[in-house]
Amino acid sequence: MILEKIKSDGLAHLSYILGDGDEAIVIDPRRDCEVYLDIAAHEGMRITHIFETHRNEDFAIGSLDLARLSGAVIHHGAAMTFAYGESTREGDTFDVGDLHLSILETPGHTLESISLVLTDRNAGDTPVGVFTGDALFVGDVGRTDFYPDRAREVAGMLYDSIFNKLLPLGDQAIIYPAHGAGSVCGDSMASREFSTIGHERQHNPVLKNSDRESFIDYKVAEHHDQPAYFRLMEKYNQEGTPPLGELPRPLSADTRAG
Repeated sequence: MILEKIKSDGLAHLSYILGDGDEAIVIDPRRDCEVYLDIAAHEGMRITHIFETHRNEDFAIGSLDLARLSGAVIHHGAAMTFAYGESTREGDTFDVGDLHLSILETPGHTLESISLVLTDRNAGDTPVGVFTGDALFVGDVGRTDFYPDRAREVAGMLYDSIFNKLLPLGDQAIIYPAHGAGSVCGDSMASREFSTIGHERQHNPVLKNSDRESFIDYKVAEHHDQPAYFRLMEKYNQEGTPPLGELPRPLSADTRAG
């Protein structure tokens, strides 16, 4: 089995490659996706599935680029219409060698957000980890301000996703979020990029608002910046990014004129 986290510095974006046997899957890939292909090739694996935990606002996702290079199938949440890939819904399952992934619909940050619950079929059915996207971070939770006309509703969705779906996975489950400290997708993420459901239950300051209405009040009162480029990222990530190989390449610093 392999599980590697790939961090995109500057964006504090965290993506993952998970594999067992001769198969691997990638979660929330960045656009310079050769890193996933290199890891898979080194391990003698082929990438068969790509999962998007949600439509990202802060970067252009690399799913289409990776799919073109690997032949993998792209999956994303069913609550939003995408121009590419396949929808996946709560209860859908995927096997990668002896690893088992099941889909949870965890809306709130975005309506189509999903989380992927990881179990090891050699070690029972207790979750060993969960890829939480932007629902639950280390020390924080996802922002809920992308639907201002539905502010209390989506904040309530995130509460339900965290308290009714993620926390019940058990204190032993390791969380693998889509962002770390420095991301614009949360306010106060911890500088470490590892945690468990149990640790977050006890120490995540946002989860101290365990009453649903208190949690909603807390989220509605937050103020986040929304840079202008978010709208372009939303368009790319819903309609599909231009092929990276066809984009103009910058000149090398060593290029000489004439």
